[in-house]
Amino acid sequence: MVGMFVRHATLDDLDALASVEAACFPPKEAADIESLANRIERFPQHFWLLVNPDSSAGDTCFPAQLEDGMLVSFINGMTTDERDLHDDMYSCADMHDERGAWQMLFGVETAPVYQHRGCAAYLMRRVILDTAIAHRSGIVLTCKERLVGFYESFGFVDEGVSPSNHGNALWHQMRLMLNDDADEVTSDSIRRAMAETTSYLDHNGTSTGQFRVLVQ
Repeated sequence: MVGMFVRHATLDDLDALASVEAACFPPKEAADIESLANRIERFPQHFWLLVNPDSSAGDTCFPAQLEDGMLVSFINGMTTDERDLHDDMYSCADMHDERGAWQMLFGVETAPVYQHRGCAAYLMRRVILDTAIAHRSGIVLTCKERLVGFYESFGFVDEGVSPSNHGNALWHQMRLMLNDDADEVTSDSIRRAMAETTSYLDHNGTSTGQFRVLVQ
């Protein structure tokens, strides 16, 4: 992801976010522009955007242009003390609790021209790192059965079919623990994210000492 950078969302990003959302999900599953706006207003720091500053490298016909480049991927979701992700969370941004123990993820999305290049994986590792630094208990998301293996590669555990029927679809609930019992796969994801994010390295390329054991 050389040259690309990660930042959080503002309302100026709304059109590009809505375009990628519509490209990645069927209409019944995609958040509409009003829902995305409500989320940004309520929890902008829980939107992670991967941006390519070289706009010419993307698909100029695809409307995902930002002021500082092209939107490549984005991940978003609220935090809460509730352990399970349920349908009301998608539409009710006011359920967000900044002190919540669990980071819920509503979508992991990549613009079509950038898909299958490792962009979503790169951004997911950053989300895992930031969530660990925030001392949350873990991350919860739901996905289609065909994506279970992808999320397991980061350390997520499949908890079976979710009670959610968002978009009238069948979902699996996946959970990533970020406590002292986190497995080696999760720890490896965090180490890789730290290596990819130079602000978390000291002058000789080793991890800074400011984090708890899990992320050192």
